[in-house]
Amino acid sequence: MKVPLYLRILLLLTLFGCGWLFWEDQTGSPDTPTSPAAAAPGVTTPPTSEPKTTRVAEPGTVVDVFPIQTWRPPPAPSVVSNPIPTPPPLPFVVSAQWRYQNQAKIVVLRGNGNHYTLCNQCTVPGRIRPGGMLDKDYRLDKLTDTRVVLTYLPMKHVSTLHLGTYP
Repeated sequence: MKVPLYLRILLLLTLFGCGWLFWEDQTGSPDTPTSPAAAAPGVTTPPTSEPKTTRVAEPGTVVDVFPIQTWRPPPAPSVVSNPIPTPPPLPFVVSAQWRYQNQAKIVVLRGNGNHYTLCNQCTVPGRIRPGGMLDKDYRLDKLTDTRVVLTYLPMKHVSTLHLGTYP
């Protein structure tokens, strides 16, 4: 196969260019200055204000050039949240309930070492009507035939105590 003349000339120029670059790389050693200002005798360059510092590992120490990498996302930051305060469990249980002479239901609750008589309209001594207080933390809101509604006042939490369906 015959190569045209212009390609031979380009190949020859490329060969000379590669040889010249190789020769330049061999003659420039780290000890010889490469900048023209440093190569000229009698010309001084002003010193730089920041000296170059390089970290050199101590001899005999192993440097991990390629540390282990992972694709996993970083752990989520822990969220510190204050738990929502909950009221204590209802300390009252139904001890007794009855009707007296076709009146509204009368309920007796037992809790905190005391007995509380709850009614809407009765003449029982020591009775508690809706709006009255049981201990210092509970208020009787509503009394029906099927439930007792109490409010825990420190948190304004409404609790319902269901009554049995006795006649």
